[in-house]
Amino acid sequence: MILCVFSDIHGNRLYFDFLADVWKGMDIDRFFFLGDAIGYFPDGNEVLDRLKEFNPVCVKGNHEAMLLGLLPLSDEKDEVYHLKEQKANLTEENLSFLKRWPDAWKQDIKGLRIYFVHGTISDPLTGTGYENSEFANFDQIGLDVLFIGQTHRPWIRRNKHTLIVNVGSVGLPRDYGNQPSFVLFDTKTKAVSIWRVEIDPGPILDHPEGIHPSVLDVLKRK
Repeated sequence: MILCVFSDIHGNRLYFDFLADVWKGMDIDRFFFLGDAIGYFPDGNEVLDRLKEFNPVCVKGNHEAMLLGLLPLSDEKDEVYHLKEQKANLTEENLSFLKRWPDAWKQDIKGLRIYFVHGTISDPLTGTGYENSEFANFDQIGLDVLFIGQTHRPWIRRNKHTLIVNVGSVGLPRDYGNQPSFVLFDTKTKAVSIWRVEIDPGPILDHPEGIHPSVLDVLKRK
């Protein structure tokens, strides 16, 4: 079984539509989304509508939690996130969709015990897992694979018991702004691969309405 695991779309319809079209030409059995469908970019409704096409298992990110009032959201942060405005524009159907997402998802798939979370196991919504951090040494008996997002930087680490995979970001990659990422995992061979697709952010940069300048600067990174 081939799993596609992805995270952090952040309302970037251009990037998500491009990857969604790529996926439709691939042999993928199940989709798992690790949160932050909204925030930063203005097309949250359209992203959520397209997300449903893949019938993914979804978990909350910190941006969903802030939008839903589960985490604090300061006016200063919202100048960049635009979550209050986006909440007002969400359809009732999409708002209900977000509310149903759990903070994390653990499932046995083809004999493998797999954990899906936006942040970390100890801090599902706001925890961070970087490749060069102590978290990269996380290893737990009884947990075969841990998929995380949040940092917008993809990486893979094989420890004694647990394979840790940060799937990076679809909508706002922070290392190479024009190369969104996702991960494919083969439950039979245990092979895992980070896929990156180069996309021209020009259409966003040419029409930046409703997007904070700091976010546009991230898209320019190469």
